[in-house]
Amino acid sequence: MSAQKRKHTSLNIDQKIDILNALQSKVKTRKDLSVQYGCGLSTIVHIVQEETKIRNVALENGNTSRKRLRKGNYEEVDEAVTVWFHQMRAKNAVISGLMIQEEAKKFAQKLDIPDFEPSNGWLGRWKTKENVTFHKIQGETGAADQAGAAQWVKNVLPNLLADYDAKNIYNADETGLYYKALPSGTMAAKGEKPEGGKTQKDRITALFLCNMDGSDKHVFMIGRSKKPHCFRGKRIPLPYYANMKAWMTSSLWTKILLDFDNKMVKQKRKILLFADNASCHKLEEGAVLRNVTIQFLLANSTSIIQPLDQGIIRAFKVYYRQQIMRQQLLALEKGLSMQQFAKTITVLEALRMVERSWGSVTSNTIQNCFRKAGFSLAKEE
Repeated sequence: MSAQKRKHTSLNIDQKIDILNALQSKVKTRKDLSVQYGCGLSTIVHIVQEETKIRNVALENGNTSRKRLRKGNYEEVDEAVTVWFHQMRAKNAVISGLMIQEEAKKFAQKLDIPDFEPSNGWLGRWKTKENVTFHKIQGETGAADQAGAAQWVKNVLPNLLADYDAKNIYNADETGLYYKALPSGTMAAKGEKPEGGKTQKDRITALFLCNMDGSDKHVFMIGRSKKPHCFRGKRIPLPYYANMKAWMTSSLWTKILLDFDNKMVKQKRKILLFADNASCHKLEEGAVLRNVTIQFLLANSTSIIQPLDQGIIRAFKVYYRQQIMRQQLLALEKGLSMQQFAKTITVLEALRMVERSWGSVTSNTIQNCFRKAGFSLAKEE
């Protein structure tokens, strides 16, 4: 006589939620629930292992009467993303996880799958299935005087800030921007060795200036050409200066600070401006600021105590690279080569992307970075 086969029981999401809740409240054991729902103990164990997925599906879709977590037509999205990914990598495109999620959303819309959401969980599963990993192309490291910075923040900084409100405490710093260059890493298939291609050396300098509460922020651009051809007949979105090396100089620093000082005079505001003690941050002889007081940061510690270095500039560059990667994909999809794409990024287009990227940096990010650098007011403590 053959052994009697156990009848297979399929549980819907609503029942699975009830099982999870019963286990969470310790009302019943796994064995009790196995008997109650007529399923094997292994089924209960599997439900516990899939708890996060089950609860997310219940929240996102509301239809808890269905039994399967996986939706078959999502496979169409996965396949479309996979084809697109390999097409772009064949053209040596730099691709981030965010870009993959954006493309997945577009494919879902084209395939008329409105309830698809390319979450981080979906991205992780897709990457595992397709053997896609992140590959670093290049990187850099740095060091600073930790002890000196700690002493300065504790013993010097509070006295400097004592007479100012957060809105009147500013930080200014420059960064070089290789405005045509893509990020130093990309998603790539396992075993693939991504080639970075020819490094784009076209550079401009951005001077960022923002206050402690994030209510006021500015960016000033420095390029090589005084009158780039791409500027002709166009609106220049940001203050633009030029010299042979596209670097900050004492002359430019003085001009920018005098203009800023005049604005503060008109607003009747007294400003404390922190900057690193670089030679280019010395005012030209005879230049006098009326409402702006410059305070130089402790040498060899700016990577620790300068707010802009605590994540503000990094956030800006993340937004900028996202924009340039999107433009890269659009260009490749139109049939342009990487070399042809690089030519489409003019100084004017770079300034537009800088304006949008700097605008995307939130006041909350700025406040957090000032706080991380040790800037706090007695009234806030």
